[in-house]
Amino acid sequence: MKKILIIDFDGTIIDSNFVKKSSIVNYIKSKYNIEILKKIDNFKFQRLTRYDLISLAINRPILDHEKVEIDNEVNKHIIKSRIDPYFFELFKFCYKNKIKMILVSNTPHKSLVEITNKLKIYDYFYKVIGRKGNKNKDITFSEIKKSVSTDPSNILSVGDDFDDYLASTINKIPFHGIYNYSLLCLKNKIPISYSLKGVLNSLK
Repeated sequence: MKKILIIDFDGTIIDSNFVKKSSIVNYIKSKYNIEILKKIDNFKFQRLTRYDLISLAINRPILDHEKVEIDNEVNKHIIKSRIDPYFFELFKFCYKNKIKMILVSNTPHKSLVEITNKLKIYDYFYKVIGRKGNKNKDITFSEIKKSVSTDPSNILSVGDDFDDYLASTINKIPFHGIYNYSLLCLKNKIPISYSLKGVLNSLK
């Protein structure tokens, strides 16, 4: 049985990838009259933060008040997204087996805290860790690994993106994928499920 579950947010716990993308694209179009997807392709879009995307669109560093504006815009759409119905079953399983659930997301930390509170799931996690500055997930995973003082084999990482897989692999943490086109190249290497229900077997 695993001791720690590191779990992603967008596209994993909550079905928000499309909503998040469209809200950012529409905001940049409305605010700056720029069609960001004519400047970059979808692959690069997925690799950049919302702040990076705005800086790229306007060709200058994003200002603090602009960060607040885009966060508020994205947040109001994200909170309407559907939570995976098996999330609560997963929480019960982890609680019963004393597995600590740690939420790690590339969503800015303040926004992540706000969204999880509005969705009333913040207290389900042992820790909630959003992105701070330019810190990548592999660094966050390394810090978690050190803080919990357990072998990486006792940790499970769950996410829907190839970057989640890479962060896990770098830290020698087993990975379970939630179905996404970016993970299809790994379908013979890792367990992949369409919902969080499949995670239960990987925790055992």
